Amino acid sequence: MARKLDVQGGSQKALRSQNERRVLDALASGGDLTQAQISRETALAASTVSNIVNALVKDGVVERKQNLGGPHGQLIGIVPAPGTVVGIDLGKRHLRVCLSNLAHEIIAEAGTDLPSDHGVQDDLNTIDKALDKVTKEAGIERSDIRSIGLAIPAPIDLNQRRITSSQVMPTWSGIDIPELFQEHFGIDTFVDNDANLGAIGERVWGAAHGFDDITYIKVADGIGAGIILGGQIYRGADGSAGEIGHITIDERGDMCRCGNRGCLETVASVPSILTLAKPIFPEGSTITDIIDSAKQGNTGAMRLLEDTGRQLGIALANMVNTLNPRIVVLGGSLSTAGDLIIEPVRRILKRNAVHGVVRNLEFKGAELGEKSSVLGAVSLALTHTPQI
Repeated sequence: MARKLDVQGGSQKALRSQNERRVLDALASGGDLTQAQISRETALAASTVSNIVNALVKDGVVERKQNLGGPHGQLIGIVPAPGTVVGIDLGKRHLRVCLSNLAHEIIAEAGTDLPSDHGVQDDLNTIDKALDKVTKEAGIERSDIRSIGLAIPAPIDLNQRRITSSQVMPTWSGIDIPELFQEHFGIDTFVDNDANLGAIGERVWGAAHGFDDITYIKVADGIGAGIILGGQIYRGADGSAGEIGHITIDERGDMCRCGNRGCLETVASVPSILTLAKPIFPEGSTITDIIDSAKQGNTGAMRLLEDTGRQLGIALANMVNTLNPRIVVLGGSLSTAGDLIIEPVRRILKRNAVHGVVRNLEFKGAELGEKSSVLGAVSLALTHTPQI
């Protein structure tokens, strides 16, 4: 049972309504949370949160869910209001789409590979087909979609409207993306870098749930980092924070697409791994082929992942020394390699990072695998969608 919040004036009633909104916003962005987590997210006193939750449960706006144990271990979640949101992960070679209700429940998914030369109009047409598929599967109309969250593998300006680098997806450079999507789909759209949204996805649904200081590393065609500090995405002065793929590993190394030599991407990205694999793998092999071979004991494939992990570990040691996160999550295409990539990264991290930084550091593979970014895009859409 939805109800309207009173936000008029400076009365006690208005203050309560504002606090209710803070609680609902925390649940919209973070998914199901305990009352202790809500208190931390909103900076509201535990007693205030308890009173608000009790009132919202009574009104049918939120509900008590799974009990995690202890006096404050019960999860609180939003009762689904009418409508849905869509998360889209538009990559260099893939498209993923997830349809969610307003309670963070995924109700339909679609995905497809993209040709290397895909452009803006091609992408819009492909997204159209994917939206048709997920809405049909869920038995809803397009008009039920209230907002779209979009993940793009490029830095996004601080206004979160345009790509600031044309190196990855040049045909999208300079375009006001929310405006384009509004014109084409008629739906409010919000955009962010895919690594940022990968960090959010893992924080809401995956390995980093409950953490406020997170570094998420996405290794795919490129390498990027999503950084969450104090519970908020850190974007840097121009929106380009997290470009870990262009940390110099070998100043005499191969040329990188950014114009420098020996960047991390030249030695640890998926294309670099596939190039190194050519002498021992047939033409057309994929990173999945290499990972599967390594899991079956192929010495060459195992060595490729070991060497990649070492290079990633060197770059990550520099990053954790600077940022001091509580958890590092490895995502993207390499996350499916599990311990074959996690263990060499962990060894180098422990060896190269300051002891005080790694003493309590957790390092995990992404629990959401390659879905981290699309689920982060769902969370982005939910954050911008009124819940009641």
